[in-house]
Amino acid sequence: MEFGFAQFFTGGDIDNDSYASYLQATFKVTDRFSITPGIRYTNETKRFDPSVQTIFNDRSQLDPVLASVYPQGAFVAFSQCLVGQANPAANLFPSGPLAGFPLPNCTPSATNPGGNHTMPAIEVSAKAKEWTPAISADYKITDNSLIYASYSKGFKNGGFSQRIFPAEIATPSFTPEFVESYEIGLKNELFNRRLRLNIAAFLSDYSDMQITVNEGIAPKVRNAGAGRIKGFEIEGEAAPIEQVRVNFGVGYLDAYYTKIDPSAAPVTLDSKFAFVPKWTASAAINADVYEGSMGKLTLRGDWSYQSGTFKDAVNSPQLFQPAYSVFGTSASFTDRSEHFTLTAGVTNLTDKRYLQGGYVDLNVGGAATASFSRPREWFLKLAYKY
Repeated sequence: MEFGFAQFFTGGDIDNDSYASYLQATFKVTDRFSITPGIRYTNETKRFDPSVQTIFNDRSQLDPVLASVYPQGAFVAFSQCLVGQANPAANLFPSGPLAGFPLPNCTPSATNPGGNHTMPAIEVSAKAKEWTPAISADYKITDNSLIYASYSKGFKNGGFSQRIFPAEIATPSFTPEFVESYEIGLKNELFNRRLRLNIAAFLSDYSDMQITVNEGIAPKVRNAGAGRIKGFEIEGEAAPIEQVRVNFGVGYLDAYYTKIDPSAAPVTLDSKFAFVPKWTASAAINADVYEGSMGKLTLRGDWSYQSGTFKDAVNSPQLFQPAYSVFGTSASFTDRSEHFTLTAGVTNLTDKRYLQGGYVDLNVGGAATASFSRPREWFLKLAYKY
């Protein structure tokens, strides 16, 4: 990483193992009513070795005042007095103009060879062994309508923040995140199966949520507290005539925090979830405009919509993406044998540029970066089916 005050290496070696087994069965209580319970056991281990994380150019030594006390640089001195030391607090100036700065006589420790590591140069691990149950029940109201309800529990394992500066006593870690999900829904096939319409309402309760906040110039994952997402989804497919098929969908999400840990500051109960739009919608139409002795020609058009979202947990205004739509179109020709299909199309037809993610740290690092969507592109694809 390159900053005005220092250059340092980030990252490290990662080695993960994940093993799982599950059991699921469906019991037919009646011809129309069935229950499906299940359970899953997961054993995961994440390993991280940050030994490569070092400061290799401490530009604080260019300051004549700091250089007079720390010839190698104040950040390197801070690493020597903090990383791997039995009592790091005893190695800091207790008062005066250098209060909080390291003493100038610290020596590297066994887990900080060279004295310039930002974390102890030892492998750390995060383990999770979890049982996650699930159960669902469905009832056929008619031969073409089914109602269902489900409950499930899941988790996302913990891990380690991997870009750290300045130095820390230990590799910063975070614990697993858990979710309990509830859903009810209705599945229908109507008008002699020319219309398929599915409706679902759901609620998800999250605990020990993993969110990313900045500490200095380091983005760190914190177990922020608890949150809830509730909403509904409607999706379907229609065939008004044999040659035309229409897919459509709309979704609504109400996402909010119910508890926030102080370590997640500046995130508050009023903060919006990152990457969670309130509204989404989509539609696509496929039309067979020609079918004859040579084969079949199909035209397609699609549209997707997403309401405004923040791209980070702290709701940086620089990373707010207003609502936008994306369009695409294509044409496919399948030969009479149905072995070959040639497709030509255009994605992002209006050349809409929208934020996909980024990083903002104006107060300390003085940087704001973002990644944007791909521009309008055309494609040509040949497929063979045997």
